[in-house]
Amino acid sequence: MCRIAAYFGPPIPLSAVLHDPPHGLEHQSQAARQMSGGSVAGDGWGVGWFLPGEATPGLLKSILPLWSDQNAKTVSSAVVSGTIVGHIRLASGGIEVCFINTPLYVLGQHLFTINGELKPWPGALSRALRARLDDKDEAAVQGSTDAEMLGALWHTYLRRTPPVDEAAALRAALGEARRQALEQGGAIKANVIIASHDGVLAARYAEPDEPNTLYCLTEEDRWPGGTLIASEPLDDGPGWKAVKPNTLVRVDRHGLHREPLALEASQHRGSRARSASLSASS
Repeated sequence: MCRIAAYFGPPIPLSAVLHDPPHGLEHQSQAARQMSGGSVAGDGWGVGWFLPGEATPGLLKSILPLWSDQNAKTVSSAVVSGTIVGHIRLASGGIEVCFINTPLYVLGQHLFTINGELKPWPGALSRALRARLDDKDEAAVQGSTDAEMLGALWHTYLRRTPPVDEAAALRAALGEARRQALEQGGAIKANVIIASHDGVLAARYAEPDEPNTLYCLTEEDRWPGGTLIASEPLDDGPGWKAVKPNTLVRVDRHGLHREPLALEASQHRGSRARSASLSASS
């Protein structure tokens, strides 16, 4: 699995998320502590940010490991922003390590990334989700990752839910991805971060398994005036709070708010179980 982190608050350099903390994303890329599938996320990285007066976010990414990329070290101390999203990649099996498959993704005026996976992937599940995209979002998909496809599905639902409601669109996208994955006998595990000029939206979600870890650190604790959301704490100091499974987190100028993700209960697992029972008894 990958590692993700986001910041919202008074402007700070990108390095405050990537390089400066003792367990920032650079350190996590070599020695992650809570990442399933290993401790090294060296299949590329990405960082995005917003600047005042710019509608479209900035984005820098590479297929190099974050710990060895000199461009990351040079740029991260020079760019300052009040909204930052970072991602280090551990590629899923069978998905190519290349630039277009490297998160994160710019979707209109938002940044989007996930830590997790949709299964089975690729194949029928990928085709089913692609078929539900608006024409513009379908045409914009360049790579072969489940992360980019889920982002495109979210953006399609965002277009369909005026006025703009990022949380409603995320619930709809996760619900559809969950439904399609379970119909294929698979699973969904998706910690999502969506960022804009106005704040950060995050979700910790999985079915049927336990979600990947996710934590928050607020200005009420140690972070001066801002809020961090991350797959694992960026340091060993106090104040990091685990996000409960199936929870939506909103961070904006009013602070941090948690609420149940509240997707509709799935019927597909029960249907498959009943079918299997009937088959066994016949």
